[in-house]
Amino acid sequence: TAKLTVTKIVVNNNGGNHAVSTFALSVFDGFVSTGVVSGVTNTLPLATYFVSETGVSGYRATFSGDCNAVGQVTLVANDNKNCTITNTEIPASITLIKNVTGTGTLASPNVFGLKVDGGLVLNNTSVPVTSNTPHTISEDGLTGYTFVSMTGTGCPSSLGGTATLNEGEAITCTITNHKN
Repeated sequence: TAKLTVTKIVVNNNGGNHAVSTFALSVFDGFVSTGVVSGVTNTLPLATYFVSETGVSGYRATFSGDCNAVGQVTLVANDNKNCTITNTEIPASITLIKNVTGTGTLASPNVFGLKVDGGLVLNNTSVPVTSNTPHTISEDGLTGYTFVSMTGTGCPSSLGGTATLNEGEAITCTITNHKN
């Protein structure tokens, strides 16, 4: 037999709120999958194992220690190996798209002053935002144009409304203005 310790680290640096306990860890020898607990040493038969996890989306996993980049580790007699899975939160993001309607020469989408949390955002540009926090979507507007709608899954329906995104979630909000 040999020993293997799997350690789970969760990095929440963009508003994420998941913990080590959110992720179920296991080792698979090609025939049997065995659940393991983070930080606990397991005595296992000699074999090549794949360390894996199930949990929530919105995190990027990397393997280190004695596991290779895909979580594979080979145990030979008397080994005492350690594998670490680090899950780093993927920032959420909001993309704003300006749709300008009407007749005649229409203003450029970038002159409407699209904003996320008061910061200017260029048309059709994605900005990273903190997860699990309400974010205000607005615009400065332009004289001679009227706000018509804001559409998109997870988007507020009116200017000044907020959207709260999960870890790694991305939304696209289309803001339509019509020339008077």
